[in-house]
This record gives sequence, C-alpha cells and structure tokens, in this order.
Amino acid sequence: MKKPLDDNLDRAYEAFNQKHDHFRESLMASLPDSVKQHKRAGRINHALAFIGDTIMKSRITKIAAAAVIIIAVLLGIHHFSGSIDGASVAWADVVKPILNARTVIMDILIGPEGRQLVIHDEVMGSRIRRTVSNVQGTDIIIDLEQMKVLALTHAEKTAVYIELGGLPDLQNYVELLQDAIVRLQNKPDFQVDDQGLQEIDGQNYIVFVAESENETITIWADPQTALPVRVKQKTPNMQITCDNMQFDVALDESRFSMEVPDDYVIQQAGGIDFKKSSESDFIETLRIWAEIIEDGHFPDSINLEDVVKVGPKFDLGLKRANLTKQQETEIAMRWGQGLVFIRFFKGQGQWHYAGKGVKLGDGDTPIFWYQPKESQTWRVIYGDLRVEDVSLENLPK
Repeated sequence: MKKPLDDNLDRAYEAFNQKHDHFRESLMASLPDSVKQHKRAGRINHALAFIGDTIMKSRITKIAAAAVIIIAVLLGIHHFSGSIDGASVAWADVVKPILNARTVIMDILIGPEGRQLVIHDEVMGSRIRRTVSNVQGTDIIIDLEQMKVLALTHAEKTAVYIELGGLPDLQNYVELLQDAIVRLQNKPDFQVDDQGLQEIDGQNYIVFVAESENETITIWADPQTALPVRVKQKTPNMQITCDNMQFDVALDESRFSMEVPDDYVIQQAGGIDFKKSSESDFIETLRIWAEIIEDGHFPDSINLEDVVKVGPKFDLGLKRANLTKQQETEIAMRWGQGLVFIRFFKGQGQWHYAGKGVKLGDGDTPIFWYQPKESQTWRVIYGDLRVEDVSLENLPK
C-alpha cells in the first residue's frame, strides 16, 4: 500500500508535469544568463530549478527535489507624494518609492511571453509570503532572518520546513533593488536616459534607463504619480523584469507566521547541502553529466536554463547504468550538489564553459575556467577532469 507521503509526492510530481514544457521553460529563464521575467515581480531568491523532472522519480529524490524547487524560486538574483506631471518626472522621483518602501506586493512572471511561471510575493521586512502558479494550493513563507522556509500544502494539510543555512545572506527583492540603485548611482560613469512616454497595454508610462558599465536598470513609472510599475535589471549574468509593484500596502502580519497550523502534518525534506559549494563537487557533477547523462561527452551547455532540460536524458542514463534506486538517488544528489558551485559562484568575474563536443577523458581540451576570489591565477578544468592553475595570458581563447 502506498504511503500518504508517497501519494502526496506523486501528486506534486504530476502537478509539475501537467505543463512540464512550460514549467521547464519558465525555470530555464529564471536562472543565470537568461532570467527572463515579465509581470509584476518581487524578489526571486531562486536556487532551486537545477533539479529536473526525472530526479523526482524515487521517494527520496522526490522529497529532495521538492525542497530544491521551493527554494530555487528563491535564490540567484543577488546582484542586483502628490500628482506629478509626466513632463516633470525625474529619475529621483521614480526611485524614491523603491528606496523608501516598507512593504511590497508584486508578481514575478518568468519565461517567454504567454508561457510565464507566475510568482506572487507579499513582502514584509524579512518575511515573504509566496505562491507559484505551477504549484497549486501551496503557500510558501520565507523568513530571511531565520533563514528558513515553510511550505504549506492546503489540500493535503502538510507542511515542510526547509533550512537555508549555508546560503549567503539573503535579502528580499526590494532590498536587492534598493542596493542595486544606490550602487549604480554611486558609480562614476552612472548616467540616466529619459526616454519619455511609452505605451504598454494601452497605458502610457515614463521610462528611464540608468546604466553604468555592465549594469542597467530600466524603470517604467506612472506619469501622474511617479510610482514605478515595472523595473528591469540586467547584468551580463542576469536579467529580471518586475511589473505591477505596489508599495507600502497594509499587510496582515499573521499571514507571515512561520508556525504550522495545528491540523497540518509536518514532513521532512532532504536534498542539497547549500553549505557545500566546492570545486570538487562541481567536478563530480561534470563527471556524472558526461558518464550518465550524455553517454561519454560533456553537455553542450551548463547554463541553468539548460540544466532544467536534462531530466529525460538523466532517466535514460540511470537506466543504462543498471543501478539500484538507492544508487540512483545518491548520484542524483551528487549531481545536484555540484550545481551549487555555479549557482552561488564566489569567484571573480564570470565563469566560462567550453565543453560542447568534448569527450570525457580528453586531457588536452579545457572545458571550464574561472578565477577564484582574491586569486591572481585562474583554475582551468580539462576534459579528463584534472585542474590546473593558469595565468591570465595562458587562459584558453
């Protein structure tokens, strides 16, 4: 007889699979190098999307993947009065509500137009109450001070706590946006382009584009009130568009409680250890990717939008390997663990991947390189998974 937890996880898996293409594409767009969000957003703290559908096929990995999926809509974007006549609205007017915000309600739409994953956030200080369109009937409460997540599934009356210890200090999206604006304004090459009025869905908005070197913030604001309604941040590794932001809304504090209702059953979640983010974990991920998923070759891309698509290949590879369920679970967890390295990259500048078409064991071909923080040299990983310290002038071209 199937246990209630197995049954709940099966239903969760089916819910995720009902529109799996849309869900995958949405999660693809939510992670570095292609975070494409559209419609009223809040802060994405998303580090979850890096475990694909297939890893949810055993009882243990379903729990682990569920934990990761709740969080990965959670991490990743860390970088980042009176009526006013539209003609007189200035940059300072439109950023003022953002810089002074105490509470915010917002939606985040991730993915291509018409296929977005919708994240609805209510933000009150260090706590966020979140719903996600593809996870029906579940409310997620995030406490960034306690570094803890509570996920409540109402139909089954179940609750899951997920500890965020080991992750970098997290902020809500508004705090991140505030920091980004101040950081941008303090740069010597900071400049703002007033692009005048633009029409969106029949409404006119005053548009400002502020940029400095590799960072751009675009704000669409109501020309009558100067209140921002859309904010887009773009860096070389990230793009997020937030729309319909409502500032200083009166919110019910009880909706942000981290206490489990009396009639809910607490379940245990497992999965990725966010305290571990090492090069050796990442190398193990590359090895599994080549041996199990890509049948002897490294993947074409390790961008997280591509990571989310590996589920079917992973499933086939595990079947080819003729492993026990426990072994499959262990491999899936090791593979996911190494992805933490690139999700929370702690090096300098950008990492570079060049493994497309490279066979595992090709010791002459560099497949990945990055500069560790405060290092004068770069670390280069080759096709045989050995690592060398390399000077700037000797880096792969």
